[in-house]
Amino acid sequence: MRIACSGLLLSSLLAAACGGAQATPPAEAPVAEAPVVEAKPESAASAEPAKAAPSEPPAEDDAAPPAPKAEADPNATREVTYMVVPDGLKISVAGVRFTVSASAAQVASGWGVKLNVVASAIDGKPHSLSSPKAGPLAFAGSVLRKGKSEPEPFGDERAGDGEQSIFGDDATKFSRTWPAKGVRVLGAGDALDLQVALWGLGTEKEARRPVKKFCHVRMQVDKGKPRAILEPPTISK
Repeated sequence: MRIACSGLLLSSLLAAACGGAQATPPAEAPVAEAPVVEAKPESAASAEPAKAAPSEPPAEDDAAPPAPKAEADPNATREVTYMVVPDGLKISVAGVRFTVSASAAQVASGWGVKLNVVASAIDGKPHSLSSPKAGPLAFAGSVLRKGKSEPEPFGDERAGDGEQSIFGDDATKFSRTWPAKGVRVLGAGDALDLQVALWGLGTEKEARRPVKKFCHVRMQVDKGKPRAILEPPTISK
């Protein structure tokens, strides 16, 4: 270690501290300088004390903010699979399997169509169905009446906002019959084209989205009891 000595100290002390006698300083007193200490670094770590060791985590104030959690796209396309079975369709979408059947139902002096649905979760998660006043199924389509050249269109108007839950393997059942009260039934020579949708399906209420193309029903009324034909919906390309 080397220490710079001040010219204001007594010569005797200078001799002891600096290792020998020193010349008498000039008459004018020099400007005092701050001592300078030079120390040999013992290691690379001590030579750069401002840098933290690689294993030490950064200070909390200097830590980078966590990346925002990616949100699911509410408009993302959901895969829907269909399996035709003797009794109707098995429809799988968003972790739920629906077993759907359709049959002709006599309504007043004519005919209608009744759909029965059994739903169960296949992903082990709870699910929520939007269930307004008429239930989870939404109807739209048209009827071509006998002797008419143009079909009569129809469609649901939503009323209410109930909920129906689906839990694991526990079967959730619901049904609906077309036509609704006050709508003309099918008579001889009439043909029904019924598009069926779900009002909303999701893992929770806030995540529910419609399943617009759930299934399709066709029925032609001739002599005797008509036959309801249940099939996957027509997917436009």
